[in-house]
Amino acid sequence: MEQKIQFLSEEELRDIELRTELFNRYILPNRNLVYRLCIRYTFLQEDIADNYSEVLVNFFRYITTYDPQRSILNWIHIVTKRFVAEQNRRHGRMPVAEHVDVRSLSSSLSDEDETQGNAMGMDNYREHYNDDILAALDSLKPIYREALLLQQAGYKLEEIVEISHRNGNLKSRSLDTMKSRIFLAKQQMRKLITPDGEKR
Repeated sequence: MEQKIQFLSEEELRDIELRTELFNRYILPNRNLVYRLCIRYTFLQEDIADNYSEVLVNFFRYITTYDPQRSILNWIHIVTKRFVAEQNRRHGRMPVAEHVDVRSLSSSLSDEDETQGNAMGMDNYREHYNDDILAALDSLKPIYREALLLQQAGYKLEEIVEISHRNGNLKSRSLDTMKSRIFLAKQQMRKLITPDGEKR
């Protein structure tokens, strides 16, 4: 059966050109910020890359709704936060940080090789979670809390193992032990916290 080729109308072509131009102007120069925000707001590390890709598509789709009179950094922050929060809810994940200083986050970015960098760490994590989440985290054994928070901060499993070993919280550099700690920490958090980040 012969298939008909669908050609885009002049109007559709102009729309794509406009969105491409706006996306290249406003989003591409700030793509590292988008990635950092995905790290910050995504509950499970394995979802970060998918959320990053999907939020970029979302920006391209709706870039014409951006008002240049408003701060581009704030707009990127709001859109990314809402999108990732919706993804977390859809997949039954726990939401993370509510308050982010988007200007300091943006100014701390360098080249694309550093998009895996960590905006949150063991020294400042209390600034990034609400009281219910903090109470749940405080109830975890320290070794489980450390493993979970380091993953939330964007560290790879091998890096978490190395940090915990250096801190004296892991006798041998065992990836399996660390996977188990992270799994148990998440399991306990799900018992204590709703997908909306509130106490059960």
